[in-house]
Amino acid sequence: MATGDVQDVLVWGPNGEWVSLEGPQGPSGTSATVDVGTTTTSAPGGDADVQNVGTNSAAVLNFTIPRGEKGTDGEAGTQQVGTVTTNTGVAGGNASVVINNSGDATAAVWDYTFSIPKGEKGDTGTGVSIIGSIDEVGPPDPADYPSIENGDIVVDSNGDGWLWDGANFTNVGPIRGPEGPAGDAASVSATANATQVACDQPATVVVTNNGTSSAAQFAFSFELPQGCDGAEGPAGKDGENAEVYAQSNQPTAKAVGALWIQTAP
Repeated sequence: MATGDVQDVLVWGPNGEWVSLEGPQGPSGTSATVDVGTTTTSAPGGDADVQNVGTNSAAVLNFTIPRGEKGTDGEAGTQQVGTVTTNTGVAGGNASVVINNSGDATAAVWDYTFSIPKGEKGDTGTGVSIIGSIDEVGPPDPADYPSIENGDIVVDSNGDGWLWDGANFTNVGPIRGPEGPAGDAASVSATANATQVACDQPATVVVTNNGTSSAAQFAFSFELPQGCDGAEGPAGKDGENAEVYAQSNQPTAKAVGALWIQTAP
């Protein structure tokens, strides 16, 4: 007998022992053969099946074994907006945003920190120069100011300004004008919209000022990645009575009805 030839076919019985499917010895005849044909994996939930596609004396067994049930899907990821912080940036700088995930890959919490630049300082206006002051009322003494130039002012103890015209000091009155009306406060408003992108894409934001420097209207456009699919669930259990062994050494079956195709060592 060659190595691998089938010696017997046994079934695992309810008493925990292998029982040969061979019947009582009959009259001598032509030796029957049993070969293993194909093994097919069928849909989950079905029954295991064995079909003899040969003959009674030259069996060829085709096995159909159902695969395990599909595991349950993992939970979908979640995402939410966390904190939103606004800082005043340097005048003339660019608006910026920093996005951090204080959650995790499957439960994202997006924290946003905006930096909005303040308005730039205006150009210095042209005007006269105040070069000093005196402790008395009246015109200053030109001799005290040897480097004086046209347009220079000296302030007396009353707060009046004395303007040098190149030859004399002229009283121009209080150098501080009356308080002007309060200027309009700068305003800032903002709108935002968010679009979901694939889970493997980075979060982005585009900031556009649709207003002016004193009445800013910032439009924030976010692209937020959606949560990635959860991990695949564990594989389902094998169907009952789906054990088939084709080997020479004795296996240990797990369920009643298992088959052992005993081969020559």
